[in-house]
Amino acid sequence: MVLRRHLPSPGTLFVFEVAARHSNFSKAADELNITQPAVSHAVASLEKHIGEKLFIRSGPNLALTEAGKKLSRVTTRAFHSIEDVLDEIEGRDDTREVVMLSISSGMATHWLMPRYSSFREEFPNTDLQFQLLPGSVGGPLHNCDLGLRVAVGDDARKLGGWFAPERVLAIGAPGYVRERGSFDEPASPHTLINLPDHWFGWPEFASEAGRRIPATWNQLSFSDYSVVLQAALSGQGLALGWTSVVSRLVIDGMLVSASDRVILTDRSYHLVSSSQRATRPIVEMVRDWLIAEMEQEERALASMLG
Repeated sequence: MVLRRHLPSPGTLFVFEVAARHSNFSKAADELNITQPAVSHAVASLEKHIGEKLFIRSGPNLALTEAGKKLSRVTTRAFHSIEDVLDEIEGRDDTREVVMLSISSGMATHWLMPRYSSFREEFPNTDLQFQLLPGSVGGPLHNCDLGLRVAVGDDARKLGGWFAPERVLAIGAPGYVRERGSFDEPASPHTLINLPDHWFGWPEFASEAGRRIPATWNQLSFSDYSVVLQAALSGQGLALGWTSVVSRLVIDGMLVSASDRVILTDRSYHLVSSSQRATRPIVEMVRDWLIAEMEQEERALASMLG
């Protein structure tokens, strides 16, 4: 390490930092629990090694030279940073595990958070961290342990970690649907809440349902699916619901189906592990718990939606 060439010994920097902070060798000796001559010797050794005076000595008090001021600023900042890191390491609970999940913001908000207390009971010593995606889930996992990813056709059959099929339905708040009617039989013009640039939107749903969207219907768009669902929950219009996200909202009756048409695509969702990280036992346990939670809801949805 190049720094060693500039120091007679690493300890001289510690002595210098304390002496510079107190501007007094005796006070520095008290803090370091060494003698005042030992402090003076360490500073003199450092000055000799770097070829610069660091202090102007005037009786018991000291004043830093320009070189001393520069070195003092750097050592104080560096030692504080080291101290902060050591405090963090010492305060860390080594019995806790951290699992990083890459999922959509909608799933985190409306599927996972309502059952977070159950997660805490099942995994009291495990913390979750999130990489949130605002729309459709896809792409490689970067610095994550688990990710919810979509697969299509043959790829879906080969990929492990099955989580849920891609099932899409029209949904709305119960009061809104009672007042405005369903998508199939509207009592008044609807507001359709959109997730722009998604591969499956209201035109695709209408085509599958054999309906035409009237030009008089209003459109409301959000780039984040969690906001799309929040707008539907607050009675602002109808949204498309992917049951991998809205299953609990539908089962609990917070959102209700607004069409007899339920679209089952050839796509499916899978909880996959990162190829860049070794899969720890806790990651497998969290994945299995999430899959088991969804399996329960899939059974409930099957009886509700057919």
